[in-house]
Amino acid sequence: MKVLLVTSYGGVPGGISRWAGHIMKYYEAVGKNDCTLTLVPMGRSSFININSPKLYRLKEAVKDYSKIIKDFKQKLHSDKHDVMHLTSSASWSLLKDIYLIKAAKRKGVKTVIHFRFGRIPDLAQSKNWEWKLITKVLKLVDCAIVLDKKSLDVLKDLGYTNVKCMPNPVSPQVQTIVGQNHVERIPGYILYCGHVVKTKGVFELIDACSDIPGIHLKMVGHVTDEMRAEINEYSHSATWLELIGELPYEQVVKEMMASDIMVLPSYTEGFPNVILEGMAAGCAIVATDVGAIPQILEEEDGKQYGIIIKPQDVHGLKNAIKGLLDSPEEKESMRSRIQTRVQERYSMEAVWKELIQTWQSLTM
Repeated sequence: MKVLLVTSYGGVPGGISRWAGHIMKYYEAVGKNDCTLTLVPMGRSSFININSPKLYRLKEAVKDYSKIIKDFKQKLHSDKHDVMHLTSSASWSLLKDIYLIKAAKRKGVKTVIHFRFGRIPDLAQSKNWEWKLITKVLKLVDCAIVLDKKSLDVLKDLGYTNVKCMPNPVSPQVQTIVGQNHVERIPGYILYCGHVVKTKGVFELIDACSDIPGIHLKMVGHVTDEMRAEINEYSHSATWLELIGELPYEQVVKEMMASDIMVLPSYTEGFPNVILEGMAAGCAIVATDVGAIPQILEEEDGKQYGIIIKPQDVHGLKNAIKGLLDSPEEKESMRSRIQTRVQERYSMEAVWKELIQTWQSLTM
C-alpha cells in the first residue's frame, strides 16, 4: 500500500507539524512493513499572525502553496499511490485542499482529509463561507477524520457517513526525555506552552495570575516582537511573568516536568499535542472546554484528570489554578493518573495501527 501524506511539516512549528513529525519518525523506525509513505511537506515559510491583514495573509499563502502544489504534482505523477492523506487547518487553505483532492481523484487515488481543528460545531451553526467549503470537501473525499467527538457527532447528525474520530499520539520522544531525566517541581511555577497570541487566552491567563500571590508564570512558545511589547504593557512588566519564547523540544519537556501547573486557556483547539506532552510529563493541567480537551481529560470513576474551564473565564481560571495550588495531595494524585492514561490511550503504536486500518479499508 502506497500512501501520499500531504501535511504541514518543518517550517514554522505548530501542532500539525509536530503530529507529522511523530508519524514520520514512527514510520522510519518500525512502520515500513505496513506501507510505503511518501511525504509532501506543506510547512509555511514564515509565521503569519492570525491578526495580520487578510490580503497579506492571502498573498503569503499563495506564495507558499504554489511551491507545495508543484511538489505535490511531481510526486502524484511520479508513482502510483493508493491513498492520499491530507491534513487541513481549514479557512482559506480549503481552496487548496479541494484542488489537491480533485487532482488525486483524477488519478484514481483514494482520499482522506484530516481536519486538524475543533471549530466544526461552531462552523456548522454559522453556515458561513468556510462551512460551505468544508461541506464541499466532505462530499469529495472518501474519508474524513476529525479530532473530537463533538465534531464527529455534528457531522454524523448531518448525514455524513464517511467520518471518523482519531486521537493524536503522544510523542515517544517525550516519554524518553521524561524517563531519562529527573527534574524537581518548582512550587508556584505556572507554565503556558504554545504560540503566544490572543486566541490562546494569554491575556486572561495574565489577569487570573495577577491575583494569585507567590506564583511565577512562564510563557514558552513563538512570540512576535509586537505581542511581546503588548503583553509587557498590559502586565506593566510584571516581575512574576516571564516571556521565554521558543525553546528546543527537550527543554520544553523539562519545563513541563519542572512546572507546578500547566495551563492552556485557548478559545479554540483541535486535539492539542501540548496536552498529551504535559500529561506524559506528569503535569497537573488546567485547560478550556474546547476541541478534544474534554475527552482527553474527562473525569472517570469520580477521579479528575485535569481541571476544565470555559474559554475567556478569568474567574474560573483563577479558581482552578488556586484550587490546585491549595491541594498538593490531589495535585500529586492527578499527576500519577494522567501519566497512566496517556500511556494507555494515546501511544504512537495505537494511533499508527488506526491509521493503517483506515488506509487499508479504502483500498479493499
